[in-house]
Amino acid sequence: MVIYFSHSGNTEYQARIAQAVLHADSYELVVKTPYPTDYEATVSRANQEQAGALPHLRVEDLPDFTQYDLVLFGSPIWCMTLANPMQTFLKQFGQQMGGKKVAEFTTHAGYGAGTAQQVLQKLTPVSTTILSDYTVKDTEIEKTTTQFKTWLHQTEEK
Repeated sequence: MVIYFSHSGNTEYQARIAQAVLHADSYELVVKTPYPTDYEATVSRANQEQAGALPHLRVEDLPDFTQYDLVLFGSPIWCMTLANPMQTFLKQFGQQMGGKKVAEFTTHAGYGAGTAQQVLQKLTPVSTTILSDYTVKDTEIEKTTTQFKTWLHQTEEK
């Protein structure tokens, strides 16, 4: 299963590759109140959310996770961590990842994955096996597709 949030399309691009390579189901996280298209306005809202309440998600069609052994989380990096909608999801449903293998792939603007791996560890049960992550600068996504596919295959085999 590939669960992802994408604001600009970069993470969605990778989620679609992951879905195709792994023949996986996918689920896109959608916020109830969409983010603005303007970058500065989105940054401002994201900062306000992190200081207060994280965004609400539309989860009416959430799949049954019991059928999956491996779950991949795709997220942009915002403020040096997983994007707010992904954090909301993990706070609400991270406990359902117990006994599963999970990994995250992230896109960023140049500062790396930040605390994404630590957030994943914090918001899932200790029985969750957290695999290595994959992160890529947003401007390098298309030229690193081969490396991403290699990571996907390695993750699937673990």
